[in-house]
Amino acid sequence: MSEPRSSRSSPGRSGPARREPPADYTAARSERAHRRRALAVLAVEGADRAAFLQGQLTQDVDRLAVGESLPAAGLTPKGKLLYFGRIRNAGDRFLLLIPLAARAAVAAHLGKYAVFQRVVVRDVTEEHGVLGLYGPDAAKPSPPEACVGLPPEGEFSAEVLGPAERIDLWSEELSRAGSPAVSAATAEILRVEAGRPRLGQDADETNLPQEVNLSEAISLTKGCYVGQEVVARLRTYGRVNRRLVGFRFPGHPVAKGAVFPNPDKPDHEWARVTSAVDSPKFGPIGLGLAFREIPEGETLSDPSDPERIAIVSRLPFAVA
Repeated sequence: MSEPRSSRSSPGRSGPARREPPADYTAARSERAHRRRALAVLAVEGADRAAFLQGQLTQDVDRLAVGESLPAAGLTPKGKLLYFGRIRNAGDRFLLLIPLAARAAVAAHLGKYAVFQRVVVRDVTEEHGVLGLYGPDAAKPSPPEACVGLPPEGEFSAEVLGPAERIDLWSEELSRAGSPAVSAATAEILRVEAGRPRLGQDADETNLPQEVNLSEAISLTKGCYVGQEVVARLRTYGRVNRRLVGFRFPGHPVAKGAVFPNPDKPDHEWARVTSAVDSPKFGPIGLGLAFREIPEGETLSDPSDPERIAIVSRLPFAVA
């Protein structure tokens, strides 16, 4: 296979003017800010709950201590993603925290396999809330009573899980104390800057978990689970054909869904943009999937649109 070819922007090209960052972005980056996360919560209960989830998830549920949370994913028999999120051992039950959009599908999927075991899968989303905290001061103040802390994830410095009404009240208290609630637009910028994939946008049922930076969700020591043979074979004998990367757009913003063709085979996709934002800190950036042979720092272009340029970047984004 020939080496990837670059199409460099002209020396005189000037990037878009940097805009003044919104107040919630500045607070999230330098002080403290917060946002109610759009997560569903499924409770897995019953005598066989641990054994059941051990066979369903990529994470080693047996080693999950009471009060501990770890990233996890559910796969198809071919090792492709069904969903991903976090699993928490709540003592008498496990709580599965997943993207809200996947709520019904995951509940139905797990319920189908729980029928013949001493397991009950309940949707308890309305009973719970998760507040994501941004910034270096995210740990102050302490969460309210009956709420528990969760490990940092992506752009969030800390997170708190608790009863929905307590989380809502605490969110209001934080706002009165000077912590702004982060808007949806700013939240998307912070997510892309951190390189955290969104289910259904940057990662879906066509992806292996290793392609979208979910290696931490995969136990390397546990036994059989759905999709485990493919995961183990890939780890031992192969590597993924594509991977989640960052893109910097030095010319003008590139829209989500844009494709960069293989310079040697124009009818083959070389890279695809799956998320795109205008970051106050980094300028126009995005996330996407790039062929494994494309190195960091490579400049990609589209012959059909000379203004469409992307530089492959390491995640999370950092000042060069």
